[in-house]
Amino acid sequence: MLNNIIQKTHFLDSLRSFLYGLLEAGWQTFAFIVAIRYFQADTNFKSLIAAAGPIGFLITPLSLYFFAGKRILASSAASLIYFLTAAFLLASVSVNSLFVFGSFVILSLIINVQKGPVLLDIYTTNYPPNQRGHYMKYPNVLSAVSAILFGFIGGKFLDANIENYTIVFIVMAIVAFAAGLIVKAIPSEPFSRDNIGNPFQSISLIWKDKLFGSMLGAWMILGIGNLICLPIRYEYLANPEYGLDINNTQIALIMIAIPAVAKILSTFLWANLFDKLKLITTRNLNNWFFLLSVILFFLSDNLILISIASACQGIALGGGKIFWNLWVTKIASAKKVSSYMSVHMALTGIRGSFAPFLGYAILVSSSPLTVAIIGSLLILISILMFEQYKNHPRLANNGN
Repeated sequence: MLNNIIQKTHFLDSLRSFLYGLLEAGWQTFAFIVAIRYFQADTNFKSLIAAAGPIGFLITPLSLYFFAGKRILASSAASLIYFLTAAFLLASVSVNSLFVFGSFVILSLIINVQKGPVLLDIYTTNYPPNQRGHYMKYPNVLSAVSAILFGFIGGKFLDANIENYTIVFIVMAIVAFAAGLIVKAIPSEPFSRDNIGNPFQSISLIWKDKLFGSMLGAWMILGIGNLICLPIRYEYLANPEYGLDINNTQIALIMIAIPAVAKILSTFLWANLFDKLKLITTRNLNNWFFLLSVILFFLSDNLILISIASACQGIALGGGKIFWNLWVTKIASAKKVSSYMSVHMALTGIRGSFAPFLGYAILVSSSPLTVAIIGSLLILISILMFEQYKNHPRLANNGN
């Protein structure tokens, strides 16, 4: 019976992840291209798009508490989130307006990230503790494959006519609806407020669990370093004022395809390392690739060097997605893992809400290279912070 649940969960989550890869490519690349090249959006609006997902993280403790109060099945909660995502994406192209497009794209991102602790609850319930990395690797690979395909096709569509963005986002809405149907069939258990305290009780884990709180501090510095640089990459490639002004297909190749291929090739290794090695060892190895990516990307206007930087970013993301989603399972009990994850996501939301604005503020008063230098220093500081916990007793046996 248990094996049937594991296999059904893995199969359906793999399908969901394949569809999610299309959504991720659309949000991370095409939303910026449309904002920059079709609507000529100002920096504040572009910063809001970049910050939308993290803003959503801020309310994950509230959404989790809501689901627990309704005792809704985790799979039903995830399904509802995807259906609402589809509705907002469809609304984003209902009127040819920057305000309408940006507002509903932002809302679609805010609602979609609520699935994080919901899916983690499913993984924690349905997958054995020492095999969670293993069962995450195939969905992550499928997500990367679909991102490559959609990145190439979507880039071609936008190069042919930028007004084709409406078709791209209608496809994304259909994909989100299909993902909602798929995730609803995953076996799951209902949420309960016996295991999920109110949001304020969950937040108190930051100071009650000192290891958790300290590691969240290191994650905060790492995230700020990465996030101030991410939207500036698009400016560097697409905006002639700051960088190269290359075509949309080239941008999709550099920002979607190359990282996705590198992510595919590295995911299996990262998944095995997560299950077998100490958390801090793999976390910091992963961080060095993030650091290398930031440094190389802004060093010159050479597309080969930029492509190598994007490959490093993809390698980092291959592990980063696994670590970000599963690291709390190394230190939290199975019954408390959703509460720990909601706090982790809320703090991700805090840094993600202001980091893009900070990145743009640095950019307009200096240059993309200055943003990269500051981001690199922050990532290096986070590496040193993580290293302090390498031999912590709770992490000594891989957390399994």
